[in-house]
Amino acid sequence: MAKGAKTHMVPMDLHTHSNMSDGTCTPSLLVEKAKAAGLGILALTDHDCIQGLPQALEAGERLGIRVIPGLELDTEFPTELHMLGLGVDPQHPALQDFAARNALRRQERNEKILAQLAAAGTDVRPFFPTQQGTPTRLHVALALVAGGFAPSIPEAFRNYLFRGRPGYVETKRILPEDAIALIHQAGGLAVLAHPCKIKADVAALVARLHQAGLDGLEAFYPTATPGQRETYISMAQQYGLLLSCGSDFHGDNRPDNALGCTWQDTPLLEPIQTRLLQRS
Repeated sequence: MAKGAKTHMVPMDLHTHSNMSDGTCTPSLLVEKAKAAGLGILALTDHDCIQGLPQALEAGERLGIRVIPGLELDTEFPTELHMLGLGVDPQHPALQDFAARNALRRQERNEKILAQLAAAGTDVRPFFPTQQGTPTRLHVALALVAGGFAPSIPEAFRNYLFRGRPGYVETKRILPEDAIALIHQAGGLAVLAHPCKIKADVAALVARLHQAGLDGLEAFYPTATPGQRETYISMAQQYGLLLSCGSDFHGDNRPDNALGCTWQDTPLLEPIQTRLLQRS
């Protein structure tokens, strides 16, 4: 394309969750809401889970929205560090094997958390939801709130689920570098999710992950300040990384994060849109 040529950017949201992990919308309803919000591209990125992708892809075909198959990998790090895999092949054996093993890991962890809480006199099992997908700790927090043990989700985590609390259970996650390798193996792009939330030296982290093949940064995120966004844009330019935008939509579980809220019609987001649209 000639320099300065006009491009047509499609409104997009590259970070959303369905009720297959910790969102409240079914995958098809999520796509319907994306269409109503004026989006033309939507990535479904449930936590360590690809179960909702067939339904979302079918809804995308039906409604005329390009659904990008993805997931959000929780990785092993001293603080929260999530890796988005965008444009992955849901049928790839390595990805399917990972998702199956992870679903079992989460199930076993949830059972231990619920048992520990009950032993501590906080039995939330009657309030714990049943669902098709992969429950997360958010579902335990919701059960704590529903049972009247905590006034809010943040309080539930703070008082019951964080390290040192009665519902804390250690778990073994995939390393960030291995997450990048898995995403690449499945044909996707590895994007560091919400760097603004990472309680660590992000510059050093990005330098480390760049060596492992990191593809992009989620600079456009609801809680990223303008200063943080500019910092991540600068890092991306320094390392030749893509820039991404995502709402981290969870439906009613995170009502302030509206679908498409971080979308901007900017040339900064054109490269990742082009790369994703080139993928089958």
